[in-house]
Amino acid sequence: MHGARRRIKQLRSLLRLLRAPWVSPPPSYQEANAAMREAADALAGHRRAEALDSAAGKLYLKGGVGGGFWCDVAEGHRATHAATVSPVEALEMAHRAITRVSEVLRVVQFCTADGEGAMAAYLSAYGKARRVLQQGLMSGDPQTLHEARKFVIHHLHHTKLLLPESENRLHDLQQLRELLDDLNDLDEIQQLAVLTLIAAKDARRIEKVRARLLDKARKAADKLFKHKRKHLTKRLGHAAKPHSPRRWVALQTSE
Repeated sequence: MHGARRRIKQLRSLLRLLRAPWVSPPPSYQEANAAMREAADALAGHRRAEALDSAAGKLYLKGGVGGGFWCDVAEGHRATHAATVSPVEALEMAHRAITRVSEVLRVVQFCTADGEGAMAAYLSAYGKARRVLQQGLMSGDPQTLHEARKFVIHHLHHTKLLLPESENRLHDLQQLRELLDDLNDLDEIQQLAVLTLIAAKDARRIEKVRARLLDKARKAADKLFKHKRKHLTKRLGHAAKPHSPRRWVALQTSE
């Protein structure tokens, strides 16, 4: 489930790069994007159950938080969700949605593009990731951090496609993504736990883990998103165009 959903996220990110040269009306970008979202949503519940099991295991191993309390919370969620939709049904729903996307892409038309559309999409995802990430890390709000995580993932996928040689940035972005993933899983398992009896010492422990993850994420974000979108646009200039990919790579890896 986890691997399938990650691939769907990659496809959604790449779909954003096609938005500028996409010729509408039908089939529309919105139609393909909605089907892609449907595919991801079909797997979300089971992916969440897997993630919560993993998060609970980490909490238990790192200090034995509440004995098996967190594992019981995660396993209870898994059992409840499995009774609603089976993994086989979820995969079939996702497959049908992806099939609709492929049907759209087979007949869609694109106008002639010189790379500026991809450049705009890249900078847009970067700017949104930077803005929402700063808000989330400053406030610590779980929902804002969840939204920031989405844009960071888009930026990571765009960088992987457009700047494959920027290995240092890709490595650091992947680390930031994993920190945000852990924060998201921790927040979700905590939300489930408040519906049960939670000991004060367990609550303190999870807050300590969360604070440590936030601190690491802030340091990573300060390094990766220190420049405003406007400043980055000026630095890149025409570097994203097809005739100068090395200059774009050099500018990104120098940050």
